[in-house]
Amino acid sequence: MYDNGTTVIGDYTFIYSGHSSTDKTHSAHGVAVCLNEQATTAWKNLGAIWEAINERIVMVRLACKPINVTVIAVYAPVNPKNQQMASTTTDPFYTDLQSTLDKVPRSDMVLIIGDFNARIGMQQHTTSRTVVGPHAVDTINNNGERLIDFCSLNNLVISNTFFQHKPIHQKSWMHPGRKTWHMLDYTLVNKQFRTSVEDVRVHRTAAGAIGTDHHLLRIKLKFHLKSRRKVIKSQPLRIDRKKLKNEQHKLAFQAQLNNRPQQQHTSTTSTIDDKYNAFVDYVRQASRASFQDDQAGRKYKEWLTDEILDLVDKKAKAFLDWQNFRDTRLESKYRTSYRLLRNLAKKKIEARQVEYWDEL
Repeated sequence: MYDNGTTVIGDYTFIYSGHSSTDKTHSAHGVAVCLNEQATTAWKNLGAIWEAINERIVMVRLACKPINVTVIAVYAPVNPKNQQMASTTTDPFYTDLQSTLDKVPRSDMVLIIGDFNARIGMQQHTTSRTVVGPHAVDTINNNGERLIDFCSLNNLVISNTFFQHKPIHQKSWMHPGRKTWHMLDYTLVNKQFRTSVEDVRVHRTAAGAIGTDHHLLRIKLKFHLKSRRKVIKSQPLRIDRKKLKNEQHKLAFQAQLNNRPQQQHTSTTSTIDDKYNAFVDYVRQASRASFQDDQAGRKYKEWLTDEILDLVDKKAKAFLDWQNFRDTRLESKYRTSYRLLRNLAKKKIEARQVEYWDEL
């Protein structure tokens, strides 16, 4: 990508910043922001403000209600191999990024999005809890340390690390040599708007259409301008259907009902409603003791069996193995294994669903 400017293609507006066309080179790179029709209108409503800092940083400001949003797209240098490389590439990048951020109005929501070529691990959640969430997936490198320092200095949060997803929906780039996946693309947001970021995850199939080795990173936003009180909802009683068919559990439940304290029957000061509510509470307690689902936190379909769950886990592991061995001699082997497990899981699920509905 060369030079900088704006261009309109169909309903989309591209704002880009790249290397100078007077000095063309194979190592040229650039960054861009693509706005759809609605976002283009928001951009123009604020005076079409944008700035091409250099071939690694571009800034766009959007008029949103009730607050404005500043989007900064970045492409950080690769992880430096030595101090000399850091001083010539990484240091200037973060200096330019800092000067760009300093120009943003304090009332704006700031989104810094792009390839930071940084890796962050679980250890950083314990040492930088306000910046890094509990779902980091890598081992930290030099660029990761610089990224955390930058966020700490500017009260920014690395949003990716606060949302739990499957590994294939967290890692965005595969090392071409070692065939290992890493999280290199991040979304930074200022802390005051942290709750407005509702989700960040990777979409893998979008990359093939645009010829990139990075997967698409989707950020879901929804403004929350007031602090939201946490409403503690009472958890409904989840029944284990297997226990309902177990004779020992049924006998234990009947014994609890037969041993119900008699004073609840003979109370003269209680109304009919009081007695009914007391009876319902006792039955609920007895049901919880005898039939409660021990895995109530995991929301499974009632027709799922342990065999199917094990098969699905094997299928997911086979898919990761296939992805890790892409472009190697073993790719065909792992791809075949995944497809066999996928087809088997599909057949088992369809058969079990038919069996489940016949039982009802």
